[in-house]
Amino acid sequence: MTAVHVHVPKPDQSDFGQRPMVGTHNLQHHELFSDEALIDLLDRFPRQHLYAWATGRDASRPQENQLAANADASGAELLRAVRAGRFWLNVTRIDRADARYRALIDEIYGQLTATVPGFVPLASQGALLISSPRAVVYYHADAPANMLWHVRGHKRVWIYPDLDERYMQQSVLEDIFAGVRHEYLPYESSFDAAATVYDLEPGQWTTWPQNAPHRVTNLDDLNVSLSTEHYTVASRRRERVYLANRFLRARLHVRNPSPRETGAVAALKTIFHRVANRLGFDPLQYKRYVPVLRVDPDAADAVRELTDCTPAGAR
Repeated sequence: MTAVHVHVPKPDQSDFGQRPMVGTHNLQHHELFSDEALIDLLDRFPRQHLYAWATGRDASRPQENQLAANADASGAELLRAVRAGRFWLNVTRIDRADARYRALIDEIYGQLTATVPGFVPLASQGALLISSPRAVVYYHADAPANMLWHVRGHKRVWIYPDLDERYMQQSVLEDIFAGVRHEYLPYESSFDAAATVYDLEPGQWTTWPQNAPHRVTNLDDLNVSLSTEHYTVASRRRERVYLANRFLRARLHVRNPSPRETGAVAALKTIFHRVANRLGFDPLQYKRYVPVLRVDPDAADAVRELTDCTPAGAR
């Protein structure tokens, strides 16, 4: 098994998680990311937790991101479809599905903890992203703090200023934390003037401040990346504050609750929300996705309309 090596440049160690940055790793040489390993993982992976997203070509049209059913395709067919189409596979929570990936994530975070002063993750998890040449990931923001470990192919990443109302409204981030809306955000090409842009190659990782909006375009080859999320005392505190603010805004009609994450007011309102939540006063309707396509490696763009396919179980 390949020994894992993670490098954080010394000038960046004190700013880790506070600004966009790039470092290096050697996961591109790891056995878990070969075609054979990917096919084996896809064959074994619980399909209810594997998402295939067909994408368009216009970064301003996230509505073209469409979920494709994939239960009828083998691992080899899925990989062939990714090469031929324009979509990406999100193999979620691989740390739960395969102990080898859990061990790998533990190793990389162990090295980060040993290298980055003051970085103490309470927990970490990961997903595997396998995506087509020229596929896009639309402008969005994630709730947890996260990192992208690029393993195969080439991709361009745009990272935008975090916690700035010009790029994402506070109320939208509250909804993202609550899980009541998807992560995609309204995008304007003028935003790019403020973006940090990286062209990632195999063996590079990138990270950015928690909740910073970002988007991705693959270049001309198949891409494989490990996406990890981690939780710290500070990130958990932010989550609690934004969930409390959403409750105050949506249920009690408080206008513009403060996003301040420390101090007595922040602590009191998070305690208040926790009690209200336990008493059932903050019911949430979580965002759900319904497939409208089906993966078919022999179709144009490797997907078909779901209504054009033979229903599962009828073959």
